[in-house]
Amino acid sequence: MKYIAIILLVALGVYLYKRAQRLAEEEQQQDLNTPVEKEILDNSLAEEVQDEGHAFSEDVAEEKKVENAEMEEVSSPADEGIIFETKEAPMVQAEVVKSESEADTPVEPEPEPEPEPEPEPEPELAVEETPVAAVDESWVNAKLSQAMSDYRSSTGKAVKHQALLGAITECYKQRKQSEYCVYGTGLTTEYLSVFSELESPSSEKGVGFMYLATLLNDSGQFDSAIDVCQKAIEHGVLDGTVTGFEGRITRIEKAKAKAAK
Repeated sequence: MKYIAIILLVALGVYLYKRAQRLAEEEQQQDLNTPVEKEILDNSLAEEVQDEGHAFSEDVAEEKKVENAEMEEVSSPADEGIIFETKEAPMVQAEVVKSESEADTPVEPEPEPEPEPEPEPEPELAVEETPVAAVDESWVNAKLSQAMSDYRSSTGKAVKHQALLGAITECYKQRKQSEYCVYGTGLTTEYLSVFSELESPSSEKGVGFMYLATLLNDSGQFDSAIDVCQKAIEHGVLDGTVTGFEGRITRIEKAKAKAAK
């Protein structure tokens, strides 16, 4: 009986080892078929949900700058220079009295005065176009640099979207460093344009909109952050949270009101 029990234990161990090996291979094969976009969402969504509770509790207060309104100078009708063009009366030529002795002598008419030359228009000053300076990207890390390089070199709409989404994702992860936060907000207009050119925008995830809204909110650009959320609602995409982009707009408005105090 003792030998039979040992044989059964060995057989059971072999069976469990093969079963675990088969399950591991299936999980590995399933991971290889997972799309790039889902991987980005799975890796980053946990961080967003974790930060959701305290992202808006940070003091984002910035002193509101009040611009001094310039007083418009109101000019009275008397000050408005109404220019009346006056034409000089043509010079009346004096009649030449001819004497009988001078009757046969032709009198040359007095030459008409030459018109005053019109003032030549002042030459317009040539405005030199100042070329837009290239953005300094020497400080970016390898992931952001590679993502932007892929975005600029690609031509396909889907590929460009994925590359730009990767750049925004890296800026979101590094948003505690102000230069990454500022760089990420600068990609807002470009991302909205690229996303709208996709064949089926409504079938995409709202990860890019979520990250941009957070970057804009952290940098104090509350109105732009709300606009991004509204664009996401128009496209019908979700951010993976319970309240969605509607709830995100409410939180941004609260942060804006708090910063204005």
